[in-house]
Amino acid sequence: MCYTVVERVQRVARARHAAWTKSCRNSMPDATRLLLMRHAKSDWYSGAGADFLRPLSDRGIRDARRMGQWLAASGHLPERIVSSPSRRTRQTLELLAEGAGTHLLARTDWHDELYHASSATLLSALAKYVPGNDLLVLGHNPGMEELVAYLLGTQLVGELYTKLMPTAAVYVLEVVDGLTAMSAGCARLLAHQRPKSLAP
Repeated sequence: MCYTVVERVQRVARARHAAWTKSCRNSMPDATRLLLMRHAKSDWYSGAGADFLRPLSDRGIRDARRMGQWLAASGHLPERIVSSPSRRTRQTLELLAEGAGTHLLARTDWHDELYHASSATLLSALAKYVPGNDLLVLGHNPGMEELVAYLLGTQLVGELYTKLMPTAAVYVLEVVDGLTAMSAGCARLLAHQRPKSLAP
């Protein structure tokens, strides 16, 4: 039987949920819902010059709006947002808000160190936040992909191999170790979506 990438993620999520131990849940009673998102597709031929200033492509604009609609419809809008300040992440967030029909910029903290941040830098930035709130991290590969792999463990990575974090993809996780001590694999996958899997 042939499965799409999102279907494979859902199968892994069900398997991980079934194997989720009571001791792991109890290790962090105030679990945090953590959303990890890569910016939408950028325009490599925009003539912007500096990478930091590269805008979204037409496809990226459409994808970001659609992912905002999905976040709102699925009940996954975050309470706080931590983002790289690059032009393409800012545009992604603005269009997410437009698609969701809400305001997100006022909930956002811009961190210079998240521009092309490694997974270690992302973990360090997240450690500054109080657990218990729904938090969205908006950034870049390869750091975002590395963070997904770290928090979910090798089972998901082995299931999906490549394209773990394409542009505008979102992973919704429950983190139970607390944001200051997130251990490898101790996160539960609640939902996943990417633009190519949304109905046109």
